Amino acid sequence: MRVAVTGGTGYLGAHTVSALLRAGHHVTLLVEPGWSNPALLRRFQAAGSVVTLSGDLRDPDVTEELLRDCEAVFHAAGVVGTDESRAQLMWDVNAHASERIMRRGVALGLDPIVMVSSYSALFPPPGRVITPVSPTAEGKSAYALTKSYADRVARNLQADGAPVVVTYPSSVVGPALETPPGITEQGWAAIVRFGVAPKVRGAGMMMIDVRDTAEVHQRVMRPGRGPRRYLCGGQMLSFDEMISALEQGSGRRVRRIPMSPAMFRLIGRASDAMASVLPLGSGFSYEAAQLITAAIPTDDSETLRELDMTWRSARDAIIATFSP
Repeated sequence: MRVAVTGGTGYLGAHTVSALLRAGHHVTLLVEPGWSNPALLRRFQAAGSVVTLSGDLRDPDVTEELLRDCEAVFHAAGVVGTDESRAQLMWDVNAHASERIMRRGVALGLDPIVMVSSYSALFPPPGRVITPVSPTAEGKSAYALTKSYADRVARNLQADGAPVVVTYPSSVVGPALETPPGITEQGWAAIVRFGVAPKVRGAGMMMIDVRDTAEVHQRVMRPGRGPRRYLCGGQMLSFDEMISALEQGSGRRVRRIPMSPAMFRLIGRASDAMASVLPLGSGFSYEAAQLITAAIPTDDSETLRELDMTWRSARDAIIATFSP
């Protein structure tokens, strides 16, 4: 199929584009004005048929040009972060541009219309496990609010029978593909650099190998299956297991400092406050601290069954992140 792609030059998107090309799809890839990554483009071109379109997703004319002559769309573009000074950009891209591309895809008869959401869009759930029928969360930060907005739009379109497919990745880990590292790895940077990490009682994270998430996106790229939602939670690792994998992958010893869940969340709040003043990156936030200390698992059984998938080891994916 001819697939329009947004967000395909990022960490998860690059893996997905490669998977789509290997499966024989023809990709029209939206790139930001001035984008240049010759190594990644060569990798794409070696895998299959890809053309690039330079433009700003916030421009409705760009959306029209991107979707023209395509049969399906994979939408992964988004602004991630905790810096509230970027709130308007998050609303423009995560919420309104996502709504536009989904609605135009429906109007043009594209099938499927795949939107990448997030595990955090369903957090916290009403029960002890996140499932495909868990409701959209309210959200508090600009990022969470905009992801929730897009998820509600997608569900409304699904309720009308539109072939919108939503995926909900958790913390995506594993080696990058000629791109900067993922958000989760950005959060590891200080731990690896300084060799110190908190030891938080009962903390854990759902983690999934980036290659598995890309494979999910390749397998859902089939027309005629109607609206669907797929959890991509992966495996739950305790915070201590994650640190051990970081040690093995990086070859560096990390000292654990005992810390209560409340203190860990307080550090998350402090990180958010400093993010508006200092360029600390997007790897750690109060929302991330909430997710980690809550340690709520996902029920991925429907994803695994319908798509005939088996998740790789999340621990091995962390180790592979640091492999040469």
